[in-house]
Amino acid sequence: MVNEHFDKIKEFLIDKVNPVFIIVFGSIAKGTDHKESDIDVAFYSETTFSSYDLFMISQELADILNKEVDLVEIRKASTVFQAQIFTTGKVIFCADETLRMKMEMTALSMYAKLNEERKHILNNVDESGSVYEK
Repeated sequence: MVNEHFDKIKEFLIDKVNPVFIIVFGSIAKGTDHKESDIDVAFYSETTFSSYDLFMISQELADILNKEVDLVEIRKASTVFQAQIFTTGKVIFCADETLRMKMEMTALSMYAKLNEERKHILNNVDESGSVYEK
């Protein structure tokens, strides 16, 4: 069933958003999905989409798959979310592997820099047991 979903996702998104790459993530990528699981899909396209357009596209895809779909335009995702998608996701379509790898390396290096910059703050939270100063 998973491969059938992947094929439908690829076919639909290639037609709708002309993606450079598509990544599924979350429970479906880990193989821990169940009947009630949604399908998490991230994509990168040279075209940007409004929140409304993205919502409508995700609803169309949900109708095709008979499952809820969380559709993410990866360029608009936070650094932490991008790192999570790239490290735990599964690439199901890629038209430009060089660009995909460059974006992945950029996201992961930005994530590493973010962790370095917030290390002091996180250590203080660990030591005090609180986010707030006492």
